[in-house]
Amino acid sequence: MAIRELSLFDIDQAFTLWNTLIKSGDVLYKPITKEKFITYFLPNTEISSWCFIEDEKLIGFISGVMIPERQKAYLSMIMVDPKYQRKHIGKKLLLEFESRVKQEKIYSSIDIVFFNPVQFEWIIPNTFNHDHPNTPGVDIKSAAYLFFKHEGYHDFAIQNSYYKDLKDYQFEPEMNTLIQDLQSKHIQITYYDSKKHTGFNELFEDLKNPYWKDEITKAVTHHEPVLIAEQHGEILGFTGPLRVQPSLRGYFAGIGVHSKTRGLGVGKVLFASLVFELKQQGAHYMTLFTGETNPARKIYEREGFKIVKTWADMRKEIL
Repeated sequence: MAIRELSLFDIDQAFTLWNTLIKSGDVLYKPITKEKFITYFLPNTEISSWCFIEDEKLIGFISGVMIPERQKAYLSMIMVDPKYQRKHIGKKLLLEFESRVKQEKIYSSIDIVFFNPVQFEWIIPNTFNHDHPNTPGVDIKSAAYLFFKHEGYHDFAIQNSYYKDLKDYQFEPEMNTLIQDLQSKHIQITYYDSKKHTGFNELFEDLKNPYWKDEITKAVTHHEPVLIAEQHGEILGFTGPLRVQPSLRGYFAGIGVHSKTRGLGVGKVLFASLVFELKQQGAHYMTLFTGETNPARKIYEREGFKIVKTWADMRKEIL
């Protein structure tokens, strides 16, 4: 028995283990090509992957990412052949990865969280292969959750994944009333036009979310439509961009409303308008995730989105 760094020599066996566990239903990950598997797991300057070998057979592997400029280490994946589970192989692999992170001496913890640049698509339970683009933590109903708890990882946030089939979506009467109320205040929902609308930078400075600003700036640069709430040409809120992915999932980056405009229902109307427009553009469903304590969840739930999976963002301090 030995633990060694994953190499191209091991990829075929590791890829077979991945597919075996997916087909068994033990994990919800969406199948990927071998080429993508290699980009996710083959070691490089950021990716660290290790495998457990017995009699030249790969029976488990672990992989994570270390990003020096962020001073962040992330655990991406740990898999063990079901025939060899409960023999402490997963623990030995985890200890190997943790020791490698400690050797770098610049990381204070290992996180299992959605900020990891290696992200895995997964299938929404009880749907026809409807997917979501990443797993924002550890499934709290999985055996992995208890495993990591036992190995000293603790929860630092809870994330809920939401899903809605858009087949029968339409505005509720209350939403039409709210739209009319906003219009009486000269607040309109429309598409962003840099030639007509002002306050783009001011909005994102107020929201204090650089991810949103980066995402929406890229969308606007590539001429993707972005929904905004505006009053006399000033941007008061945003959602989008409007994008239908190949899986027919309606994309969702976020929703934000300027602090001076909150409490009027702008966020509710923006999100409902996004859902409606995505359906009109051909989206069959939408998924998103948000923190357990995020007030925005009320907006999603109001539009009929249901929680389909709950995840724990987990961390272990290693200094």
